[in-house]
Amino acid sequence: MQRRIMAAIGRAILPLVVLTSCGTVSSTAWRYSRIYEPANSIRHLSVTVCGLDVLVNDRFAPLQGKSVAVLTNQTGLDREGNHILDIIHRQAGIELKAIFSPEHGLSGTASAGEKVADSEDTRTHVKVYSLYGETRKPTPEQLAGIDVLLFYSQDAGARYYTKPSTLTLVMEACAQQNIPVWVLDRPNPVRGDIVEGPILDTAYASFVGMHPVPIRHGLTLGELAVMINEMGWLSDSLHADLTVVPVLNWKRHLWWDETGLDWVPSSPNIPTPETALAYLGTCLFEGTNVSEGRGTREPFLVCGAPWIKQGLADRLNAYDLPGVLFEDIVYTPRSIQGAAHPKFQDQACGGVRLLITDPVSFVPINTGVVMVHTIREHYPHQFQWQHPRHLDRLWGSDELRRFIDDECDIRTHVATYALDRDLFFDQRKAYLIYGD
Repeated sequence: MQRRIMAAIGRAILPLVVLTSCGTVSSTAWRYSRIYEPANSIRHLSVTVCGLDVLVNDRFAPLQGKSVAVLTNQTGLDREGNHILDIIHRQAGIELKAIFSPEHGLSGTASAGEKVADSEDTRTHVKVYSLYGETRKPTPEQLAGIDVLLFYSQDAGARYYTKPSTLTLVMEACAQQNIPVWVLDRPNPVRGDIVEGPILDTAYASFVGMHPVPIRHGLTLGELAVMINEMGWLSDSLHADLTVVPVLNWKRHLWWDETGLDWVPSSPNIPTPETALAYLGTCLFEGTNVSEGRGTREPFLVCGAPWIKQGLADRLNAYDLPGVLFEDIVYTPRSIQGAAHPKFQDQACGGVRLLITDPVSFVPINTGVVMVHTIREHYPHQFQWQHPRHLDRLWGSDELRRFIDDECDIRTHVATYALDRDLFFDQRKAYLIYGD
């Protein structure tokens, strides 16, 4: 693992970063990426301001006279609740020429993995090209006549989330057509000062994790885009003409509810910022025959199966994991919008609910690992790796699955990826827009 990360560092261009007056860094040492400098000051900087609001405050001056494409979804709102598509459609001097949507579609209601067809936006009557349907990468025909592509969508802060993969393919497609990409940045909902989990072995790269970063990387989508671009992680040695419109007045230690921003579910099964935090760990159940809570009002905060009996909470609480308690529950997954045909549909499942008592000390990935291990240990005949390759893609290698199958002491497992965390903390410093 260490050799793999050091090799990646060796390929990187390591710029020096200098804080500017607006709290971001100077990107002058980056070869392919830059940070947008707001032309006008924004009042009331006691609240966090997203990249869209920065452009609105500048009246989209840099985009005047251009034809733009926008990748967005239901999260694409400014602080007043106006959607980016409506804002640009009304903006004189800018042509909204094409719309792209990520997984779950423009409205964010499609189930995980559900293909979404192309459509027309009912508000602007502009064509919507789905990047989770017939193609996951914009085609040259779809990008024809585009001067700039804007990317504005909320991320979940997890490596195994498809927004970074969609951004990667968008950057590649635009680089091939010499079209600039602007990422309108947003806060990381699970903070930007905490890194946890193993770094992905690129032999296990997939659409749920393309790049050698930890599961909890602590980067904004804009910072991750810069890292991808400057490290040369796009295919065919491509580099995008990348601009990040920064978040203003955001500090890395802030939780979402400290930003003053309203939460819009980033996908159907991330309905709250607390869910995003739990998702970092309990998403691992997607690679097993245990329900991760889809089809309930508490996805990723409840986990279970019909064959799990009462008492699992006591076993998990005995580990005295920081920042979390468990309680036994029984729940029944239903087929609902955003969670069609969940595991154990209409069957009563025994299991546990996570009660996050202290988000700061809570270690979600290690918690998820302990949960999977404990269920595997106490239900060896019922538990299965439902999608072993998927579990390996989520973890970023086959190390976790082999560790659990070998019945190793789970309390020692966190040490196996502590080095990855320390290495990534050093590696990412060159790409932080908002300080360390």
